Order: sequence, then C-alpha cells, then structure tokens
Amino acid sequence: MSIRRVKAAIKKFNKFLITSHINSEADAIGSQVAMAFLLKKLGKVAVMLDDSPVPSLLQFIKGTEEISKEMPHDFDYQAVIILDSPDLTRIGRVNEYIKKDAVIINIDHHISNINFGKFNWVEPELSSTGEMIYDLFKAFKMKINLDEAIVLYAAIMTDTGSFRYSNTSSKTHRIAAELIDIGVLPYEMHTKIYETSSVQDTNLLGEALQTMKLTEDGKIAWLWVTKEMLKKTKASLEGTEGIINFARSIDGVEIAILFRETGTEDRVKVSFRSKGKVDVNKLAAAFNGGGHPSASGCTVLGKMEDVEKKVLDRTKEMAK
Repeated sequence: MSIRRVKAAIKKFNKFLITSHINSEADAIGSQVAMAFLLKKLGKVAVMLDDSPVPSLLQFIKGTEEISKEMPHDFDYQAVIILDSPDLTRIGRVNEYIKKDAVIINIDHHISNINFGKFNWVEPELSSTGEMIYDLFKAFKMKINLDEAIVLYAAIMTDTGSFRYSNTSSKTHRIAAELIDIGVLPYEMHTKIYETSSVQDTNLLGEALQTMKLTEDGKIAWLWVTKEMLKKTKASLEGTEGIINFARSIDGVEIAILFRETGTEDRVKVSFRSKGKVDVNKLAAAFNGGGHPSASGCTVLGKMEDVEKKVLDRTKEMAK
C-alpha cells in the first residue's frame, strides 16, 4: 500500500491515537513526536501513548514530554497510528486501549511487519520510520520547522547507526542535509544521544566486556549482562544500549550477540547485530523475534546458560 492511501486516511479522520513498540528507542520516539507535530499542523488532535517511558537520553527533545503512559479518560480516538512496530504484540499494554473495530494505520520499515492494519505502509528499504514520516511531511507539502527537524534527525541518525549501517542511502544523506540546513546541529545531537554516559553505565560496559567470547573462527562474538552486574554497578537498563556494538566492531566478527537477563525470572533478552553477510532478522524470527537484516532481537524463555547454547547453536548453523 502506498503513502497515498495513508495520506487519504489521515485526511479523513480528526482524532488520532499514536503509539509504537515497547522499549522504545529514538526511531520509535522520534517518529511518534514528528507524526504528532504533523497532525497538529493539519488541524488534527493527537495523543501519544506508549507502554514504556521515554529513555532519559531522549528527554531533551521537545515533544517527548507529551508521550503518556496512561490513556486520557475523555479521549475518543477515530484512528490509531502504530509506528515502527512489526505487529500488535510489540506495543505491549497499549493493546488494551485498541478497540476491536479500530481503524489502524500501520507505518513501519521492518521487513518482518505482518501488515496488521487497515492501512499498511511498509517500506523495508528505507532507513527508518523517521524517514517515512519525513516523506509524509513532503506529501502534505508541510514545511519542516526546527523542532520537527530535530526529532526526524534523531530517528534517522540512530536507526542508521549514525549513518554507518547498510540501510543508509543517498536519500538518507540528502534528508539529513536538509534537516541540518533547517538548524539541526549534528555534533550536539550525537553527543547528547551517544556520548552522555554515567560512571555506572561505563562500569557496566567494563563488566560486560569481561564476559565476551568468540567462536574459533572469530566470526561470532557474544557477551552477557546479568541482573547481578546491573545491581553491582547500579547501572540503568539504558546503559546496556550500545554494548553490543563493541563486539560487532571486532575485526573479523560477522555477528554480535548480547544476552541480557530481564526482571522476569528465566527470561533472556537477546540482541543481534550483523555486518551484512548474515540476515539476523531471520535469526531472531527463529525465536519469535524480528527486526532488520543487520539489527534484530528477541526474548527467549530459559536460564541464561541454556538460552546462550540454544541461540549460539542456531547462529552457527546460519553463519555457515
């Protein structure tokens, strides 16, 4: 389905609920805020509702303070816009507020998206959902102001790994250039999102790096973050973001894996990163997860050691 049908749906309705996936990151947050900005410019009413809180590193961005964890009692929406989420299970408890007959507008760039909406606009070849919302601004012929440029840039920058990943295109760079011309400061954005770490989170990184192992051929690297490590370092869950990239950056490594114990007993969150030769979206899908060919994740039931063995066995098979 094209952007044109989504544009027509947005024109048709006036009151929108906007949401995204659990454990939201900058593309999810940025695309939601940008969408809310766009809808308000169009004279619509928009409420943003998420299962997870806005990460502290993103709270400097204007508009994130309007993302709620509770549904306003008097808000009767006409359509739901779900962003950057491959299926309805990924929006967590926001599902409780989705009416059975709700008109769902699904906008996403995940190749694993199952087209769950009445209106589905899925573009796996694009860098980010933020890039898609940029396209919506252009489709509506709406001029982008600085606040909007900042949230769009945050979404695009982070989902391309600061324009390093294979999903970065010449179009992505042209969009970034336009947003910079509007007034976005790349150095400031990168510093606030990537280079604002606490001592506790840095100590956690040190603990995690000590657990790192590699296969004999050096193509797969993996590491752990346990609940005990989080307790010892007093680090935040946000502090685990980016740890996997240290394993991915090792020369010769094709697949990096981070195993992280969750607050729930016998449940391990697994993140995958690839340099491009192996599609880790397929790897995550084998464990009911998903994402992108170069970055994906899943949650696996079991103790850390058992999950590690199970995931590594499957990874080695796919890496042959």
